[in-house]
Amino acid sequence: MDSDLILKENRFFVTSSGLQLNEDGGQEVGPSDSSGVTMASGGSLVSLLALNRNRNRNRNRSLNRNRNRNRNRNRNRYDIDADNTAPDMQEPWKEREKLHDLIDEWIDLPLAPPPSMEELRRQCQDLLVKQYLLTQPAQALRRQEITTEATFELSRYLRPLNIEDAGGYDATISLILKVMALTDEIGLRYKARYNVMRPNQLEPRLRPFLDNPGHASYPSNHSFQSFAVAFMISRMIPEHPASSELFRSARRIAENREWAGVHYAADSKAGHDLARMVAPVLEKVLQDEMLAAQSEWI
Repeated sequence: MDSDLILKENRFFVTSSGLQLNEDGGQEVGPSDSSGVTMASGGSLVSLLALNRNRNRNRNRSLNRNRNRNRNRNRNRYDIDADNTAPDMQEPWKEREKLHDLIDEWIDLPLAPPPSMEELRRQCQDLLVKQYLLTQPAQALRRQEITTEATFELSRYLRPLNIEDAGGYDATISLILKVMALTDEIGLRYKARYNVMRPNQLEPRLRPFLDNPGHASYPSNHSFQSFAVAFMISRMIPEHPASSELFRSARRIAENREWAGVHYAADSKAGHDLARMVAPVLEKVLQDEMLAAQSEWI
């Protein structure tokens, strides 16, 4: 019931504990209870202050819900979902067609083969150390990063460029998303070629912080995609100091996947090397997108 209507249709009384409303239509009030609140003859009293508190509480709850919804909408505007697509980006089919037209330039690049099983077992020992260290309080930030980066959330790419909360960089963000979409396809092809098992499949004592993705380990697609973004931005705005920060961010993202127990160090290195070799092909495929993005910086 609306509180204004309650005021018109009912009497209210001042008591020792606050303002009380008699819902019984102005009947005589009964004795006070032990708390000093005057009780109506039917015992049906509603505190006007409580009504106001509830109304304010509901209003604040709605405001907070709307505020959080807007905050999450902005924060997740360019998050990439589990299927590596962004909510606000259409499938880059034209760019994929160009990529496929140039398949001979990237399908058989001289990427070093994965290490031997003996070397991979040695790298697993390093992962066991990281697994223990990750449980320590000092690694709380890294644990948070690992969880966030599992969805390819874009803040790790936008923050080094200082455009995480800035407007006017839609072409740059679109370029980053298209680089990640194309390199995801390329990386999966190389994974299928080498078919390297995940670290915990080789070392049962490993307990990955994240679930293993449903594909092979070598090379790391997180490393490949992150370094590919860094290479493309550095080619687009080579003199901008933030472009070098993208390489540091890419290195951190790649290493976090090792700390999570889902990649070997060799996977991270292969991702970097593949990104370096694929960058010239991506320049051809995304030439128009790079020019559009570059215009936002010049």
